[in-house]
Amino acid sequence: MDALGGTRAVADITGRTYAAAFNWRSFKTFPADTYVALTAALRGAGCAAPDSLWGMVPAQDSAPQVAAAQS
Repeated sequence: MDALGGTRAVADITGRTYAAAFNWRSFKTFPADTYVALTAALRGAGCAAPDSLWGMVPAQDSAPQVAAAQS
């Protein structure tokens, strides 16, 4: 939040009230529906944050495992 200019700036970026954004400081994660807006704003500021700040789960390799043929 500080990298984006503080609570008021984050509230404005996400279209939320100041009180809502202020409360996020005490949450374990940001609301998932703020991910796109905040990551874009961070990129614009030359910053980044881990997806886990929004509770996002890292992608797992979804390629099927192929068992070796036995002879």
